Amino acid sequence: MKILRMMIMGLLFSLCSSYILVTLSVMSNHAMVTGPELLEQVIIAAILGIAIGSLSLIFDIERLSFGIQLLIHFIAITCCVMVAGYFGRWFEHAGILYVLISELIIYFIVWCVLYVLQKNDIEEMNNVIQKRKE
Repeated sequence: MKILRMMIMGLLFSLCSSYILVTLSVMSNHAMVTGPELLEQVIIAAILGIAIGSLSLIFDIERLSFGIQLLIHFIAITCCVMVAGYFGRWFEHAGILYVLISELIIYFIVWCVLYVLQKNDIEEMNNVIQKRKE
C-alpha cells in the first residue's frame, strides 16, 4: 500500500511540475504546443513521477543513514530526469542547466511539503499516545 501511495504522490507532483514548466517554456519562447506534443510530455511526466515515487522507498532502508539515502535518491532521480529529458527533448528547448536547476527547485519544494506532512503525522500520533495515557 505504501508503494502505491508513493507512486501516486510522485505522479501528482510530476504532473503538476510538468504543467508549470511546459507553460513557462511556451510563454518564454512564444511557442505553440500541439496536442500530440503535450500528450507526449504528460506521458513522460507520468512515468517519471511514478519512477520517482517508487525510488522514494529507499528511505525505508533503515541500515543506511539519512544523508546516504538522500544522496542515492537524488542521484537516481537526476538519472531519471536526464532520461526523461532526452526522450522529451527538454534539452533542446531549455538546456541541461535549466533542467537541472528546475529539478533542484522541485526537489526542494517536494521535500518541504513532505516535511510538513510528516510533521503533522507525528503530531497526530503523539496526540493519540497522549490520549491513551490519560
